[in-house]
Amino acid sequence: MAAKCAYVEKVGAVYYVRKRVPRAWQGHITGEVLRLSLGTKERAQAIKWGLEALAVFEDLLGMAPEDALKHLTLRLIEEQLVEPANMSGADLVRRRALGSVGGKIIRRAREELGLGQHLDAIYQELVYFNQATVQGEALYAEKPGEDASSGAQHKLDVSSFDRLFDTLGAAARTKAAPAAVTATPTPSPSAPAPASSTGGGPVYTLRYLMDDYLARNGKNTGSDNRSNIERAVKLFEDLRPEVRTLGVPDIPLAVWDELYEFAQLIPQMRGRATPDNLVTFTRRMQASGDNYPKLGATTLNSNYLGAITRLVRHGNRRRMYTFQAPSLVVSEKRRASRSSGKAPFSAEEIAAITNCAVYAGSVSRHRRYRPGSVVLSDDHIYWAPLISMHTGMRVTEIGMLRFEQMQTWFGRPTLVLELEDAETDGGVEGYKTGNAIRRIPIHPQLEQIGFLQFWERQKGLGYDRLFPDWTQHRKGSKDGQAEIHFEADFFNAHRLKWNVPPHRSAKLTFHSFRGFFIQACHDAGIDAYTILKWVGHDEETERSTNSVHRGYMAKDLTAEEVAAIGRTTVPLGAAFERQT
Repeated sequence: MAAKCAYVEKVGAVYYVRKRVPRAWQGHITGEVLRLSLGTKERAQAIKWGLEALAVFEDLLGMAPEDALKHLTLRLIEEQLVEPANMSGADLVRRRALGSVGGKIIRRAREELGLGQHLDAIYQELVYFNQATVQGEALYAEKPGEDASSGAQHKLDVSSFDRLFDTLGAAARTKAAPAAVTATPTPSPSAPAPASSTGGGPVYTLRYLMDDYLARNGKNTGSDNRSNIERAVKLFEDLRPEVRTLGVPDIPLAVWDELYEFAQLIPQMRGRATPDNLVTFTRRMQASGDNYPKLGATTLNSNYLGAITRLVRHGNRRRMYTFQAPSLVVSEKRRASRSSGKAPFSAEEIAAITNCAVYAGSVSRHRRYRPGSVVLSDDHIYWAPLISMHTGMRVTEIGMLRFEQMQTWFGRPTLVLELEDAETDGGVEGYKTGNAIRRIPIHPQLEQIGFLQFWERQKGLGYDRLFPDWTQHRKGSKDGQAEIHFEADFFNAHRLKWNVPPHRSAKLTFHSFRGFFIQACHDAGIDAYTILKWVGHDEETERSTNSVHRGYMAKDLTAEEVAAIGRTTVPLGAAFERQT
């Protein structure tokens, strides 16, 4: 089972790395997300190369403009030491990321720092740097064994860099340009030295990481935790013997996936000692049949897969390497049943949800659910629940909203949900059923709390979709066609922080907003056919109509049906009292 990776996404056949633009740089960089092609179709390779680009983005854009310019200058000096013929795939990705963000740093420095001609020399060096990168890409793309001329190399003149450092008040640079070398951490005296690879570099195997981790954290590690880590490493080595000699960053993705799948087959051994070879014992149990009690997800995440994850993170913290292993977390599988998953919110629960920290005020964008004084009304976390409870729209229908879908109908703003040409290219389908193609009036209360102003703001910024930063996924297939899908984890994974009652949290999801809207329509005495035309599909309402009358739903809304949505009552919390 291939695990998800937050910073890598697949677009077509090629993988891209993505990074949200830090707040301090928003407005100075087009868009809110940086994307860079990794030039590979291999997922394992994309994860490794993506870390190179991600490190550049986080390093340079995590600084103020002046510090970022100093650091960029040093990075350009270091990177010029790499000959195009010697550039690896990871080197090329890192250089493309540096070239991309370098131009943005120089542009902002020119606007804000007033350095004038000092920046011209730095910009020219960036041009030479990008030319060398292009040359390196051409050489890298050639088949093994083919010789390519490296061409004339640009000789780096660092005198202009020194003048820039003097202008910025930076510390004097040493005469010799620093080489781009990764420092090897000094291991704990009680931990064995890592083995050497054929290239002479250290190999940080899982067993070396375990010894180093226990030697450094042994005082705070109980005997149970130590046993869990040792058992997990031995399990992995018995399962795949090559892990004994492979460095952690060199372990193939298929091997990580095999560990993930195999761990879920380990039998429960309550009251019995763990066998010396757990792999052999598990396979013997499998040979007798698959119907035996297995370890639960909590035990696996803590004692086996979680132990391996802790060792990988330890290597990152110790600067032994820069590597992010695939997620090894086993799902708890506590999904609501089919019937309970459709439970609607009550009016009291809607009022409580709309008074949570998202609407009343939170600490920051990264601490959205912690009460504070900041109200961020510019993304899907704020608006998606409000849209669904006022219109009954599904989560994917909201995520797919585009500006051409807003139409005036009988003097009122409405949303027309239909497949756009841009979404159908390549056989991609987004909406759930044919019934999802419909017209929905905008609730007057949604207008009062600023939805139309938000719509026009996003449109004015030049976005293609209303929520451009809401990541879309391709889900399953339908008649051979992939479907666009949007996750509602921002709500479902934090239901208690949205003020959903704990005793009902297992029965309520984002889809429950749709159930609330349908119930609110019935409570307002709205005609069943009108409700069907708004929501597209509703089993309870559909049972009260017959097949003869369903042709009525194919007609567009009348003036009375557009106005009827104002009769539904959506109780908002105290956070909206000053807006409604």
